[in-house]
Amino acid sequence: MKERMIPVTCPHCGHVFEIKRDTVVIAQMDIVAKKRLNDGSYFIHQCQNCKSMFYLYYPFIYRDPKKKFDLVLTEQKHIDNLSEDEQVVLCHSVSQFLLAFKIYDQCLNPKMVLMKKNLLENKLGRSIKFDYFDAKNHCLWFEDVAVSLSEKECKEILIL
Repeated sequence: MKERMIPVTCPHCGHVFEIKRDTVVIAQMDIVAKKRLNDGSYFIHQCQNCKSMFYLYYPFIYRDPKKKFDLVLTEQKHIDNLSEDEQVVLCHSVSQFLLAFKIYDQCLNPKMVLMKKNLLENKLGRSIKFDYFDAKNHCLWFEDVAVSLSEKECKEILIL
């Protein structure tokens, strides 16, 4: 993959340091990165000074040529020179990126997942993380809560 030194400032104590991180990952070439993105640990870092945990935010591209999507963590509103036959999703925060990863990696319809997520959050009165689509039980899992899908929704949830 493509590594570079990233300047970082701890949001808790202000400690300044540099860390070497991959800035481009291709799905089929880095199984460990894919696993860490799925479990949410990829961008987590512990400050050497104050020992606080926080998300590292830096320009990052995750490409999956087989599933035809590129996820881009960036402050920019437009990115040039990416494959035209792949869906490009710009994410402006780590949490947005991790949610997009779970949705696109499972080949799910993002509008439907986000709609179900928003309905559940309104019902619970709090933010909740999306986990996965359970095809066997016809539901979406959000942490420890399952949201049932109709037969029609089950057919529309997968984008192949």
